[in-house]
Amino acid sequence: MSSTANSLVNSKLYGFITRYNIHHLVLWILYFLFWVFVLSPGITRTDFFVNSFVIVSIHAAVSYFNMYVLLPFFLQKRAYLRYFLVVILALFLGALMESAIFSVISTIGPDDKRALLSLRFILNTIMAITYTVAITMSLKLVKHWYEKEKLTKELEILNTETELKYLKSQINPHFLFNSLNSIYALALQKSDLAPELILKLSDILRYILYEGSDKRVSLDKEIKYLKSYAELEKVRHGDRVNLSLVIDGDIETQEIVPMLLIPFVENSFKHGFSRDMANGYVKIHVQVKQDELNLELINSKPSAGTELKNDENYQGGIGLQNVNRRLRLMYPDKHTIEVIETDIDYKVNLKIDLA
Repeated sequence: MSSTANSLVNSKLYGFITRYNIHHLVLWILYFLFWVFVLSPGITRTDFFVNSFVIVSIHAAVSYFNMYVLLPFFLQKRAYLRYFLVVILALFLGALMESAIFSVISTIGPDDKRALLSLRFILNTIMAITYTVAITMSLKLVKHWYEKEKLTKELEILNTETELKYLKSQINPHFLFNSLNSIYALALQKSDLAPELILKLSDILRYILYEGSDKRVSLDKEIKYLKSYAELEKVRHGDRVNLSLVIDGDIETQEIVPMLLIPFVENSFKHGFSRDMANGYVKIHVQVKQDELNLELINSKPSAGTELKNDENYQGGIGLQNVNRRLRLMYPDKHTIEVIETDIDYKVNLKIDLA
C-alpha cells in the first residue's frame, strides 16, 4: 500500500467517516442530485424531486441487498451460479417495484404511465439499477481492499517486532553465557582480573537492560558498549591479544538499532584465537561519513586444525545468524556485508546507511 493510502486508512477522519457511514450518505445525496439533473427538464420542480427520490431509493435497496446479503451468502462462498440467478431476480423485482410506484403516484403523465409495463421500460430500468449495483459493489470492494491492506501492514509490523524481540532474546543470553564462562574460568584460577571483568560486564548488562529494548539508540552508546566488550576481552586474554580500536567521525548525532555491532566483535575474539596462540590480534575500525557507518574488523586466524570449530565441545553460534537477520529486517537494501578469509586472518566489512 502506498504511504498516501496507508495514511488515509489510519487517519481519524477515515475512522469517523466509516464508523458513522457518512460516506454512504454522501454517495446517495450525490446520486440523488444526479437524477434531479437528469429528470428536471420538462416536469415541475416537485415532480422531478419525487421521481428522483423514488429511483434512488429503489436503486439503494437493491444495492444494499446485493452488498450485505448476496455477497456474503453467495459470492464469498463461491456459489457463483446462485449469486448470478438471485441478483438477476433482484434487478427484475426492483424494476417492477419502480414501475408499480410510478403507476400509483401522479408525478408522470398518462402516456408515460402506459409505457411503465413495456419491455423497453423494464430493460432500461434493469440496466440503470445494474449500473448502480456495479458502482456500489466496486466502491465496497475498494474499501475492503484498503482495510485488508491496512490489516496486512499491521500484521507485518507485529510479526517483525515479535521476531526482533525473539532475536534479541537469543543474543543477550548468548553473550552473557560466553562472558560468565570467562569470569568463571578466571575465578577458578583465583585471578585478580575477575573483579575487573565483573565491572565491565555490569556496564554491558546495564546497556542491555536499559537501552537494548529501544528501537534506536545513539551510535555513541552503541560504540561505548562495543568498547566495554572489547576491553573485557582484552583483560581476559591479557598479553595474548593485541587490540586496536579506532573510532572516526561523528557518532553522537547518529542513531542505530541497539546491539547490532557487538556480535561481529564477539565473533572476532571467539574465532580469532586458539589455546596455543601466543600473539593474536583484533583490529576494529568504526568510521562514520555523513549517514554511512563503516565497520571494519580484522582478526588473526588460528593455525590449521586449532580453530574453535575443531573443538569437540564446540556448538555452532547463533550470534552472527541473528545479527544478519536483524540487518535484513531493519536495514533492508541499506547495508552490505563482506567477509574475506586469507591465510592469516579474517576480515569483515559492514556498511550501513543510517539515514
